[in-house]
Amino acid sequence: MREIDASNALSDRLRPVARTSLSEEIIAQIMDLIQRNVLRPGDRLPPERELCKRFGVGRSSLREALRSLSAMGVVEGRVGEGTFVNDNQQFVQKALQWGMLLDRKMVGDLIETRLMLESETAFWAAQRGDKEDLNHVDETLAQMKGALDDSSLFLEADLRFHMAVARATHNTLLVSLLEATRGYLQEWIERSLAGEERSEERARLSLEQHVEIVSALRRGDGTAARAAMVEHLLSSSLDLRTHFPEG
Repeated sequence: MREIDASNALSDRLRPVARTSLSEEIIAQIMDLIQRNVLRPGDRLPPERELCKRFGVGRSSLREALRSLSAMGVVEGRVGEGTFVNDNQQFVQKALQWGMLLDRKMVGDLIETRLMLESETAFWAAQRGDKEDLNHVDETLAQMKGALDDSSLFLEADLRFHMAVARATHNTLLVSLLEATRGYLQEWIERSLAGEERSEERARLSLEQHVEIVSALRRGDGTAARAAMVEHLLSSSLDLRTHFPEG
């Protein structure tokens, strides 16, 4: 573990942030530094005063960003020592995924890829899904209904729903492809549900859209299932985009 003060390494790499979405831009810069191995597990971030000066922001914006990073497990504060990049590799991997999603081009690529992949997944699930497959899909839908007031449980049920639909295609490669993007899929759902004031509202809308997908699957209507999945993905992608900085 490289427990060093990262001030020197960061001195020429941190830049004043734009005057919109200050905390998000701070997060984006720190995640980018982790992704490029400028910051590594165990590294100590510079003191708050120095970070504020280099970012050109006030302490409230900086602390908001550090709180978000801490909540994600990317950094950890140690009393009397400072703030360190988490040395747990699982959290670092999550940080890299989150950092990728902070790139607008990556977000666009993810939306495009998921539309292509899951719209066809819904189509073939409607064509090939048997009674047992559809019962598994119904179970995940019921779990979503029971977790409307718990965003964490809703997220888990939502992920299980999409994987159950994929398995109903009986196409092992489609399932593998969706599994390969599972980390990004989880971030998509989690970020689209973010915000205490509207998380339940967004969850209810998402549930209604999932009900439409299941209805089409039950009818064996591949075209309708594809259309319902596309509507859901386009709707949630609008929420996803609002959480990431422009540029």
